[in-house]
Amino acid sequence: MKFEIMLRILFELMSKKCVKAQYLADKFEVSVRSIHRYINALELSGVPIYTLRGSQGGFAIIDTYKFSSTFMSVKEFEQTINALSAITESVPNKELNNVINKLKSVTKNEYSGFDVKGGNLIIDAGPWGDTVGYKSKLVVIQRSIEECKKLQIRYHDRNGDVTERIIEPHVIVFKQGLWYIFAFCHLRNEFRFFKTGRIEYATILEEKFTRRNISNQELPLNFWHNSVETCEITLEIDKKCLSDIEEWLGIENVEKLNEKFYANVKLPYDDGLVSKIMSYGNGIKVISPAKLKNRICDFAKEILNNYK
Repeated sequence: MKFEIMLRILFELMSKKCVKAQYLADKFEVSVRSIHRYINALELSGVPIYTLRGSQGGFAIIDTYKFSSTFMSVKEFEQTINALSAITESVPNKELNNVINKLKSVTKNEYSGFDVKGGNLIIDAGPWGDTVGYKSKLVVIQRSIEECKKLQIRYHDRNGDVTERIIEPHVIVFKQGLWYIFAFCHLRNEFRFFKTGRIEYATILEEKFTRRNISNQELPLNFWHNSVETCEITLEIDKKCLSDIEEWLGIENVEKLNEKFYANVKLPYDDGLVSKIMSYGNGIKVISPAKLKNRICDFAKEILNNYK
């Protein structure tokens, strides 16, 4: 754990001009005294760190510093650069670009004949349609986070309601192939997740906000609001829909029993769930709960009545 924090501190120093001890303590959830010990350990290992005095001071690292060739293997350098590059292709980030350039400088100066390949990791942030417009939203959101400036958005929720909101973005999350923003919403007066694809437009305001200290462990990554009703459901899955269901629910939640496939999961109980299940037609069958089976039957009857 100590080595991991030291390494992350080193990346922070390499990607920023100056870093305060309190900032590092808050980020890594340790004491300021511990940060000073980590800095001393880095200095003893040969990292040229110096201290800037004054109100704007902190720790800094000389611009000409680069990793030793013994820090990582050629393959590790290549995979690290490719992974970081894939991320910045979707969400441009100045600090990550600085790290990438410094990693590349090691490969150029210390590995003769080394060539960074295209890599086997590609992250495309956009939908199948207009990827340019989608990525431009991510750029605006990222800038809002970096500058701690409020963001005005026009948001289409899953119920079809369109609202103008002012939010304070804190972090961008990539989950199950989709990009989300975790932000404080002034309309609802609470933190919420916003799906980037449902944001019609985003404008950075001049008004700044104070960033809350939220660790990754505190993020409610199930994305369900506390008021959303959930239920445990059991599904019987036809083989023709198996791959689609595995992508939706995760392959770890699907099992084979007596030549049939089943899924047992906890999901939000709403019209969105009903619509999702019905989109698979007769390729999926709800075993339980009974209330969900009845709700699907009612929806099916309403659809049938439309064609009578």
